[in-house]
Amino acid sequence: MERARYKSVRQALPHLKVGDIVLVHSQGFLISKLIRRLTKSYWSHVALVFEVVPNNSDYPDVLLIEALDQGIEIHRIEHYLRKPKNYDLGIKRIPILNDAEREKFRGYFLDAVDTPYDYTRLFSYLFKNMILRLFGQEILNWFTKRMIDVDQFVCTTFAQRAFYLAVSKEKREKVLMRPKEDRLNFLLQMEEITPKDYAVSPNAEWLCNPHH
Repeated sequence: MERARYKSVRQALPHLKVGDIVLVHSQGFLISKLIRRLTKSYWSHVALVFEVVPNNSDYPDVLLIEALDQGIEIHRIEHYLRKPKNYDLGIKRIPILNDAEREKFRGYFLDAVDTPYDYTRLFSYLFKNMILRLFGQEILNWFTKRMIDVDQFVCTTFAQRAFYLAVSKEKREKVLMRPKEDRLNFLLQMEEITPKDYAVSPNAEWLCNPHH
């Protein structure tokens, strides 16, 4: 496993940039536990850095944008940091992004604020293997294509779509958290990104990893 650049989230805060990926491990939440178990991952949620605001303290105010149960919302990272018993954070960065591409995120973020959370998509992710075993790949594809609303999000698809749309066509494969498995079903695959995909992707480097 690659060595993270910073030893703690606090140490990383002054160096964060728009579009940095914040991975979240939540304790005490049933849906988070279910996501971790079914994806075999320590992580259950993904947020993106929306803004880094300097202040008079040693640490800047870091605003995160994320898909939560009420839709796309903006919160301070302190929401997680002040509850260390409930949340554990890791931070990654896609190194090929330039400043112009990071600025593109802002318009995409703001357009998405208040977009509803897609519970149907989450259901499809969590029970994908069960549907596959019972009904086969064709039924799974049919269910996913018809039940998922591309104008709604879960946390991972929101972040992946933002990266994909912010860069030129030539760079798009370098910002994918999952490699293309099948070009014909690529868009469907992009909608099935999980927190684990962000954690293991070689296209994003660790800035802070509590497990390393």
